Amino acid sequence: MGTELGHLMAASVEAARIHAGVSFLTLSERSGIAPAVLADLLEERAEFTMEDLAGIAGALDVPVTTLLPDAP
Repeated sequence: MGTELGHLMAASVEAARIHAGVSFLTLSERSGIAPAVLADLLEERAEFTMEDLAGIAGALDVPVTTLLPDAP
């Protein structure tokens, strides 16, 4: 992967996770995304789907739009 958008998405999700004070494993559990899959997403080896983002947003109790990077 390694696209600019993938990098921005991973950074945005990681920033929201840290801001919420949620551990990686807790995010995995709450979002229903297996730890290995979540690691692949955050390390840009896989691309986020809308389903992934919805699960993460729900787990962090934020709107999905919070996880989307700003447009250039």
